Amino acid sequence: MKVEILNAIDEEFVMCPEAFGGPLTIEEVIQAENELKVKLPEDYKEFLLKYGSGAVGEAIVLGLKEAEFVATPSFVEKSLHFRKVLPKGYENFTAIGIDGAGNPIGFISPETEIITFDFNFGGKEIIAESFEEYLEKAIRKELNVQF
Repeated sequence: MKVEILNAIDEEFVMCPEAFGGPLTIEEVIQAENELKVKLPEDYKEFLLKYGSGAVGEAIVLGLKEAEFVATPSFVEKSLHFRKVLPKGYENFTAIGIDGAGNPIGFISPETEIITFDFNFGGKEIIAESFEEYLEKAIRKELNVQF
C-alpha cells in the first residue's frame, strides 16, 4: 500500500486507537480466507494485519475484531450473510463495509474492485478499482457513500 495512505491511517490511529479493532495474525487471515473460500486482496490483507478493522476517513472497514468506538462486525459473518441475500453471481462476495442504508460494500473474488450493492434499486456500483483506492477516497472523503 502507498506510504501516504498508511501514514494517514496511522495518524487516525494515534488520535483514536479505540476506533480500530487491533491487528490480526496471518493465521486469522488465512482462516478467514478458508472459511469464505476466497483469496483476499493483498492490500486488504495488509490493512487487516496492521489495523484489523476501523474508521478510516469517512469509511468503516470491517475486520474480525470489534473496535471499541465503532461498530465493526466480523467481515466473515457479514460476507456469509450477504451471500445468502444477494442475487446470483455474488457467491464469492466479501463484505468490507456496510453503508448507512444497510447495503454491502465489498468485492467479488477473484476481482478486486470495490462495489456497493443497493438493495433499493437492485444494482451494483463500482466505487473504487481496489481496496487501496477505496481507502484513499475514504481519507479524502470522496466515496459518496452514506455511512
